[in-house]
Amino acid sequence: MTAPAKRREPASHDAPAPPRPARPPLRARSATGGFRARVGAPRKALNPRWLIAMALLGVTAFALSLLPGAPPLGSSLPAEDEILAYHIEPERDLAIKIPAEIDAVEVTTWAAVEADVCDSARRYPYGFVAAFVNERGKEVARHVVDLESRVSCDPDRPLGEGEYAARLDRGGGAVTDPRSTLLITHDVLPQGGQVRLRAKPAVGSDGKPIELTILSRLEGRYQRSETSRALYEQSLDAEERRQLGRRVSALGFADLPEPARKELLRGWARRLEAGGREGIDYEMSRLLLRRFRMPFPRAEGRGASEFVVGERHAAALNFRGPLSLDIEGPPGRTVRVADGASAPASVALGPLGRATVRLSREDIRTVVIDGVGPDFGVRFGAPEAQAMQQIGEIVHPAMPAPAGGPGAAPEPAADAPGAAPGPAAGAPGVAPAAPVRLQTPPDVRLVRYLALDPSDPVIARMAPGQELLGLLIRTEVETTGGANQGDATVVARWGPGPTERAELKVTLPRSRFEWWNDGLDASEPRLAILRPPEGVERIEITGDARTRVRLRTIEPGVNETLYRLPYRVTLAEDETWRYAPFDVSTWTDVRAVNLDELERKERFSDLREQVRIERSGEGARSDADRPERTLTPEHAPVRRRLLMPAWQSAGEPSPGDAWTPLLVAKDVRVDGEGARAGRLSVIYRAARASLGKEVAVRVDGEVALKEPIVALSGALRVAAPAGTRRVEIEGLGDAGAAYTDAPPANGGAIVRRRDVFELTRARPMTYRFKQEAGETLHLVLFVVTPGENADYRIRYRFEGAKPASREAAFFRRVTIPDGVLAGRGGDLTRATLWEAATDRRGTDGVGRGVIRLGDDLAPGERVVRLSLLGPQAGDAGEPAKAVWVGAVLVGQRAPGRDNGPRLWVEDDP
Repeated sequence: MTAPAKRREPASHDAPAPPRPARPPLRARSATGGFRARVGAPRKALNPRWLIAMALLGVTAFALSLLPGAPPLGSSLPAEDEILAYHIEPERDLAIKIPAEIDAVEVTTWAAVEADVCDSARRYPYGFVAAFVNERGKEVARHVVDLESRVSCDPDRPLGEGEYAARLDRGGGAVTDPRSTLLITHDVLPQGGQVRLRAKPAVGSDGKPIELTILSRLEGRYQRSETSRALYEQSLDAEERRQLGRRVSALGFADLPEPARKELLRGWARRLEAGGREGIDYEMSRLLLRRFRMPFPRAEGRGASEFVVGERHAAALNFRGPLSLDIEGPPGRTVRVADGASAPASVALGPLGRATVRLSREDIRTVVIDGVGPDFGVRFGAPEAQAMQQIGEIVHPAMPAPAGGPGAAPEPAADAPGAAPGPAAGAPGVAPAAPVRLQTPPDVRLVRYLALDPSDPVIARMAPGQELLGLLIRTEVETTGGANQGDATVVARWGPGPTERAELKVTLPRSRFEWWNDGLDASEPRLAILRPPEGVERIEITGDARTRVRLRTIEPGVNETLYRLPYRVTLAEDETWRYAPFDVSTWTDVRAVNLDELERKERFSDLREQVRIERSGEGARSDADRPERTLTPEHAPVRRRLLMPAWQSAGEPSPGDAWTPLLVAKDVRVDGEGARAGRLSVIYRAARASLGKEVAVRVDGEVALKEPIVALSGALRVAAPAGTRRVEIEGLGDAGAAYTDAPPANGGAIVRRRDVFELTRARPMTYRFKQEAGETLHLVLFVVTPGENADYRIRYRFEGAKPASREAAFFRRVTIPDGVLAGRGGDLTRATLWEAATDRRGTDGVGRGVIRLGDDLAPGERVVRLSLLGPQAGDAGEPAKAVWVGAVLVGQRAPGRDNGPRLWVEDDP
């Protein structure tokens, strides 16, 4: 039987980096060493203890010189693991004793090949024959295994330096990535025996033989006895139990039923030894291992550090603050750079294939880079001092030397009119050393999906107490023909009857950022949730061969996702991370019952996801794609206006609730058409000492309006010509503040206004709205703790919301009908309650919580009640006694209301 070959990855072509210049030889010292002998001087007797010490040092140095595998300083990175690997040879068998207690042998193989340069595009086919011999010496089965691998290495450095997946400790040549093969033994060797491995002759794609050596590690899968299993279970600590439980269920380890726990703990692996004597019956080599794997590019590129962009594919880089981004690629190609929500700017790569783009935004955002025309490879980098502005778990290797050499002049920055004039040709002196530049690659995560089949199901197990099964669905999209979407079909069946099934057919748009390892484009994901009837323990999932799924379920007791520390940063109120790694998540992966069998059949695809920041919602790209409306609570609680800091890029459409601060003179853009054509609206708050004085508004240095200050706050309407105007307000005093509804002309800081209402422990708050059939909504709560950063706990409860009967259908989101939102004011940002502001601004802490309403509910009216909770036992401090809450319903437009800007003053109703 021949094992199926591994799926081939798309090749890339890489020009090897030039070899480093050799070090100059050390100059030999002269025989006399430059010293003269002193004639006639009396000699001192040498202390014998010095002779003993020198002899010991000499013996130690000689012994250290005999130790193998010590790489020269700076040659390669230290190993993360090392093993002794058996050689599988074509001339003799490698005999492995198989105890009767094991049920399978896992064979991990590498190939040691002859290579002088790093070439990860080259594929090395190899294989071996596994003969199964029983305890009586009779061969009972034979398997032929054909494999293919490649060498993961750093193309920007000579082979043997930099990163590697595996290498021999004695150096020389290269070692391919590992490949694993599982040989099932319990059926053919129930009483034990031997597995004899022999290498097949390696032949390349051109039919010529390949010189390589197969290296192997062999582990037997043992079964624990009942007593051993019980002792092992008692030895596990809490973290080890959690890790084991996550392999099969979203439930905690203790919540698994007894049969499931026994099944989970019954197996363990142990190294298997070869029979005979080393050097006579088999050979061994020491193998050094690291976790590095060369990425799989989708188009021709120049190395592991390249990323592919084009008309259909984009890269995403996450930054905080301004920096100068270096882009390298083929000379003459054009890239487009979008800094956050700003419009993309086209940048041409110069004659050296380089350009520098100055990114000026101060906030946290994702920079998206794509290209004009077919795909091509690019590198990204930044000066060493700025590379740490990139957010995430990123390794920043050095940028390779440019084509013109280490001293080559850089291309002019994209936003500069030209390069500064350099020294005249032939001018004396040495060119200054180029600054150190580090690579800033995209943050790419590898995720495994299972491939569906029309007749061979993926089997999901429903643990006791598990009500829901989630399927994260994607599909393959052909890269040829310009397809921008793909069809996916999923059928879930939990019984033989016609009603014991659910089917979903959906068309999914192509993703610009994700792709499968086999080179095909991936679609955007779709989450489908199934609520099977009570008592169902097993669900079989089939579908179209291009459809890929991940099994998921809700993590009990987890109401929100907590990202890992590098990603635990403050985003804009309408933004969220996509694919960022997390410590705790509301959803968790579930292991398929037949996962081992599916992997043996290679029924899986590895997806490469780019971590990035996107606007909240389901693939939304603009506010128009994400309908939302502000909710007002019943019974008219006390209201205040909240000003939250935000940022607007140059050229970005201005949100309807945005205002530009006028603490100093500011260039703003006056509309030439629409409701705000030719006018400015200004709101202000004056210091108490300014009462009775005059407030003046200057436009382009001229006084456009002047009025007496008769109240601490007010509003002004000023006529102004359309276009960019410099606006300044005078007379409010040092503690005064003013804002205009005109956006900043060149981008900059703004504030966004929200109405918030008082919530106290004595007075709950009620919201009421309707939900249509199949509608999924987010109720976003902005919680303000006035004057400080304080903890809060708010209980929410839906009244009258009953789940729809969806047992024979998929839905997209599940509703948790009641829960507690715990947070801290200030975790989101610090803002200003306008009515409470006196001499202080930006002292009110703001937090955010999200209540999700799924399409699993029957359509109808929703009543949500909020209650502010008191302190809990063990709280370090007193929680807030009163907070201010603003609610936004995302996913539903306000009926018949103008969403444009409006002027608000103190007497607004």
